Amino acid sequence: MDFYLTAPDGSRLHFPVNPERITCDTGNRILTFDVITLGEISLPRGRVPIGFSFEGFFPGEARKDDPMVKSWRSPKELVGLLSLWRNEGIKLRLLVTETPINHDVYFDGDGSFQHEWRRGHGDCWYSLRFVEAREMLLLTETEVRPATTMVASSSAAGSSRPAPPTPKTYTVKSGDTLWAVAKQTLGDGGRWREIYNNNVDVIGKDPNLIRPGQVLRIA
Repeated sequence: MDFYLTAPDGSRLHFPVNPERITCDTGNRILTFDVITLGEISLPRGRVPIGFSFEGFFPGEARKDDPMVKSWRSPKELVGLLSLWRNEGIKLRLLVTETPINHDVYFDGDGSFQHEWRRGHGDCWYSLRFVEAREMLLLTETEVRPATTMVASSSAAGSSRPAPPTPKTYTVKSGDTLWAVAKQTLGDGGRWREIYNNNVDVIGKDPNLIRPGQVLRIA
């Protein structure tokens, strides 16, 4: 079994001596209401982030060749590294091999790293406390209420969208020709065929025969 802490920049602390034990605090958060007619009601409010705590020592140079020491580094160096990570609020990866513990963690507030020098061998005794890092998802008001926003936007867009244009028509008068109608309505008599094609059902097969009172659709 080995204990590791790894930072995002790749720097790693391999604990030279295994702690005797690691404690994992788990549980569910309970929210309690006092309802007048029903009495006290407790509702679950999700899982509490896991807490991890353990203690041990960093052996001094006098004991670096001891068989129990896995990978010796200066206790001052290790204390400095832990202090840096704690002070800067670095998210770390806690891995304890041969166990299910493999979590992103943060130092758990004040007193989460304590140490003292004793025994005359240059040993440094420490205690560590971490809390599981849980990602927080922050949503804007638009993201929280996308459906409402989309409906409101659609309604606003619909109210501001111009109404489709009313189809333009022309009522044939005595003496009219399609060329004259095209000249008057489209500004170009040569476009008479457009009017005819749009009104074959009204005019019939002969474009030269239009009758007063016929209503023609103008493109």
